[in-house]
Amino acid sequence: MYCTFYGLKERPFTLTPNPDFIFLGRAHQEAFAHLIYGIEQKAGFIALTGEVGAGKTTVMRTLLTRLTPESHATALILNPMLSSLGLLKTINREFGIEDQGDEPAELVEILNRFLLQQKEAGRTVVLVIDEAQDMERDVLEQVRLLSNLETAREKLIQIILVGQPELETLLSQPELRQLNQRITVRYHLTPMDAADTRDYIAHRLRVAGGTPDMIRFAHGAVTAIHRFAGGLPRLVNAVADRALLIGYTAEARQIEARHAKQAIGEVAPAERRRSLRRGRVVAIAAVAVLLAASLFGIQALMQPKPVQVVSNPPPVVPRQAVSLAGMLQQLNESTSGALAYQTVLKAWNITPPAGAVPENRLDSALKSAGLDLFRYSGNLGGLARMGYPAILEMSGADSRKRYLVFGGFGNEQALVADAAGKLTPVSAMALEQAWTGRAVIPWRNLMRLSVPTPYFTNSGQRELLLRLLATAGFPGNEESGTPEEAARQALISFQRQQGLEADGVAGGQTLMMLYRRAADFRAPILEKAENLRP
Repeated sequence: MYCTFYGLKERPFTLTPNPDFIFLGRAHQEAFAHLIYGIEQKAGFIALTGEVGAGKTTVMRTLLTRLTPESHATALILNPMLSSLGLLKTINREFGIEDQGDEPAELVEILNRFLLQQKEAGRTVVLVIDEAQDMERDVLEQVRLLSNLETAREKLIQIILVGQPELETLLSQPELRQLNQRITVRYHLTPMDAADTRDYIAHRLRVAGGTPDMIRFAHGAVTAIHRFAGGLPRLVNAVADRALLIGYTAEARQIEARHAKQAIGEVAPAERRRSLRRGRVVAIAAVAVLLAASLFGIQALMQPKPVQVVSNPPPVVPRQAVSLAGMLQQLNESTSGALAYQTVLKAWNITPPAGAVPENRLDSALKSAGLDLFRYSGNLGGLARMGYPAILEMSGADSRKRYLVFGGFGNEQALVADAAGKLTPVSAMALEQAWTGRAVIPWRNLMRLSVPTPYFTNSGQRELLLRLLATAGFPGNEESGTPEEAARQALISFQRQQGLEADGVAGGQTLMMLYRRAADFRAPILEKAENLRP
C-alpha cells in the first residue's frame, strides 16, 4: 500500500527473513566471525544462542550463503523436535544421501561414508540445527555421537547448535555434560545498539529502493523504535513497518517520533505495554524524589555567592549538512576515484607517484603508493569503530560506481570529502541509504608483516609482531612458555581489549588496530562531525 508512495520496490520491514536484506550489526559480525572460526578450526561443536528476534536466523542464513558448494557441504535442520531416528533420516535427506532404514546404526554408516567422500573431495561438512533448545535429551545425545565420526586428525562434521538462552540451561544438565564439554566455540548474540538500529533501518530502506528525498526516519523516530525494541531486529521490523503505514496515511515523507510512538502503541503486545507503563511510573517516582531532594538544597542555592569570571572558548557550532544527492550527482566513477585517491594520499602525507592516474584502477593506484587495502563490509557504525578514513562505494540510479571518502562520524551526521578534499557534513541516514555497505580502508603496513602474520613458523615475523604488540602496550609474557605461545597470548589479549575476535591470528584488521595503538606510528584519524566548525 505505502510502497508506491515512498518509491519502494518492496516492503523493507517484513518479518519473514529475506537474504536480500541481510544486515550484520557489530554483534552479528562477531557471531559470524565465531562461526567461521569454529568451522575453519574443525571445532566439532559450536553453539550460538540469543533471545527471540535477536537475529540468529539472519546470522545463519548469512553463513550458509558464504559457504560455497565448492568448499562446503551444508544442511539446515529447522524442526529438531524429532526422535533420534527421525533426526538421522532428516540429516541424511538434507545432505542428499540415502535416508531409508529403521536402524540408527545403518543411517550413521551411510552418513559416515558421505563424510569421508566429502573429505576426499576437499569439502568441509557443516550441519546447522536451529531451535536446538526444543530437542529431547536422547536426541541431543544422538547428535553428540555424530561427533565421533572423525579421522585421526580432525572431526568429519561440524555441528552448529542454534537456540534461545534456554539451550545453555539444557546443556548444563548433568546428563548432557559430555556434549557440553565438546562445545569449544560459543557465542551469545546480544541485541543491536542504538547506532546499529539506525544503520539497520537505513540499510533496509536502501535495499528496498528508498531514497532520502522519498522516505527517511527522523532521529527521534529511530530513538523511540530502539527503546521499544531493545535492539531486537524482529521488533524493529514490526514497528518500522507500521510506522511507514502511519506515515503514508499522513502523507509524510519523514517518519517522525510521533509516528513511531503511534506504531509502538499499535504493535506492542499487552505485556510490553504494561512494561512501558511500569517504566513511566518509575520515571515519575524518580522525578518526584529528585524534586523533593532539591527542596533541601534550595536555601543554599538562594544564598549569594561571589561571582567568578571563567574564560571559556566559544561553543562549537556544528556545520549545516549539505545535500548528499547533489554531491553524488556531480561525481562519476573516474572523477570520484581520482578524488578519493588524492584525498587519501593527502591524509597519509604521501606524495603521489609520478604518472599515477587512478581512473578506473583505484585499487592498484593506492597499492602503488605504498598502501595496503582492507576490504570492509558492514555499516557506518562499525566503520567508525575501525578509526581509519575509508573509501565508500556508493550506489547510483545509473548503477555505476561512485566513491566518497569517509572521514568522520557523530550524532546524526557523517563527514565525507567534497570536491576540494575538505570534510563536509552530510546526513548519516542519507549516507547509509546511498552506500552499498562496501568500503576499502587504506592503511600502511610499516613493518611489512605478512597478512596474516605467520609467527608460529617465522621467527623474524614473530619478533616484529612482538615488538609491535609491546609498543601497543601488550608485551609477550615469557612465562607463557614458548615464544610462539607468548606472541599468541599477547595477541589474544590485545584482540579482546579491542573487541575483535580473540582467535590469536594477526590478520589485516588486527594489524590495523595494532598500528593504531602503537606509540611510534602515526595515521590519520576520524573526526567527530559535531566538532567540525562552520
